[in-house]
This record gives sequence, structure tokens and C-alpha cells, in this order.
Amino acid sequence: MSRGELLSARAVAGLLGLAGLCAHASEAPARAADPVALEASRDYLLGASLVSSAPLLGSDVEQRLRLRPIWAFQLGRFRFATSGASALLSQGRKPVDSGVSTVLAGGDVWSLSTSLSIDEGRSWDDDAVFRGLPDVRATVRGRLAATAALGSRWTYSVRASQDLLGRQGGLRLDHGLGYRYPVSSQTHWDLSLGAGWANGTHRQTHYGIDPASAAATGLPAFAIGSGWDSVSVGWRITSALSRHWVAFGGLSASQLQGAAARSPLVGRKTAYGATVGIAYRNH
Repeated sequence: MSRGELLSARAVAGLLGLAGLCAHASEAPARAADPVALEASRDYLLGASLVSSAPLLGSDVEQRLRLRPIWAFQLGRFRFATSGASALLSQGRKPVDSGVSTVLAGGDVWSLSTSLSIDEGRSWDDDAVFRGLPDVRATVRGRLAATAALGSRWTYSVRASQDLLGRQGGLRLDHGLGYRYPVSSQTHWDLSLGAGWANGTHRQTHYGIDPASAAATGLPAFAIGSGWDSVSVGWRITSALSRHWVAFGGLSASQLQGAAARSPLVGRKTAYGATVGIAYRNH
């Protein structure tokens, strides 16, 4: 087994270990069930968000302002949601991961969940500098996430994300530390800090240039192994305007680190984002 594969295996084992350790904490008396939790199959959320962001971290494409739909619904144990739905459902309701997700185990203190999402990949056809490089192929990623409460306001999470179609998407591990401050019973703000690690397969696909592609395009060859490649910070305020309506706004910044930031494929190393949104919940 290679060093990268050994690290990947240990990382996934660590996720399961975290869930096992947190299980002891879940034996504490549980709080009363949330009466408006997104539990029933008939529950849904519909809304929209206005997003200002760069399309991809590391890209030279200008900041864009886009209007995005937001939706989420429950079908038995499975939840279907766009990425913005998690933020809008977090106030007074259980958070929903993007894509198709389900909670495997846990409670108020810890949780272990799994989900599927589509990684859209990247095409170089419209880029005059990088045209001729092999595209980053779209794929389906499977995720296993563990979250633990570190007190009344702090949470820690770790998420493993693996390419399931064998399209050189590799493995990512994303760690997050979150702090929530309740402004009122209906409003809170969240501060989040994140750091990302990826194996050599993922990083070579997204940031590397193999010798054959370098010879064909005239770009310098660039080989990259596994390692930490990104850090992020975000702030978001969320408010339940009524039982049915919820709104939020937030700011974020992400930055590439280390060898990934030195890749010839990388333009801007730092990306900023701003979002506002509103949605209707039927319950």
C-alpha cells in the first residue's frame, strides 16, 4: 500500500472512530425533539439566493453575480437539497447537506451522515492559454461526514469525499470548526473555519500537468502529490422571519495553499463570496 493510500485509509478510519467516540456523549439526556424539523416526506423548501462569487477557486474568471434557485425536500430517510438549502434550513431545523443525503446515526451531540453529489469538473476549451489540456471530467462523489458538538456553541466536522466513478477525482478530506452565536430565539450568526486535504490523484487532476500535456501545449510540466491545499473562513447570519419564511446573508473567503497555489493552472489564489437568500418552508 502506498503512503497516499495509507493516509486515505487512516482518514476514513478516523471518521468512523470519531463517530464511535462521540457515541458515548450521545448517552446524555436528549433535548426535546424540534417540532418543526424537516422530517416528514411532505416537507419542502423553495426559494432563491443572489450570489456573488468566482466560478472556481484558482480560476482567473471574474467575479459573477448570479440568481440561484434553492430547494429541498424529504423522501423517506433521504433528503434532496441544493447547496444553499443547508444554510436556510439551519435556523430552527436540522441542516440538510447538498445532493442526496441521509443520517446514518447520531443525535444532538454527534452525527454520522452520508451523501452523494455531482462534481461538475472543468473544461479548458474556452481558455486560450490552457486549451488542449485534458478536461477534469464530471463525476459523482460519495461523502461520509462526522460532526461533533464541542460545547453549547462550538462544533467540529470532518468530511471524506471520494470519486465513485473512477474519473481521477480522488479523495478529499475537509475539516471544519464552527461557532454559533444566538442573537435571539429566531436569529443567529455562524462563524466557520475550514481546511482541506486531498490525495495525489485529486491534486494531480486539478492542479497538475503531465509531461504529454506539457509537450502538446507548451506549458511546464507540474507534478503534485497529496497534501493540504486550501483554507476558508465564512460568516453567515440566518433568521426565521416567521414559521414559513427564512432568510440569510453571508460573506466568505477561500485561499489555495502550498503546492496547489504554485500550480501553473492557478490564477487568483484567493476567492471571495457574498450571498443573500430567502425561502419558504411549508412547515
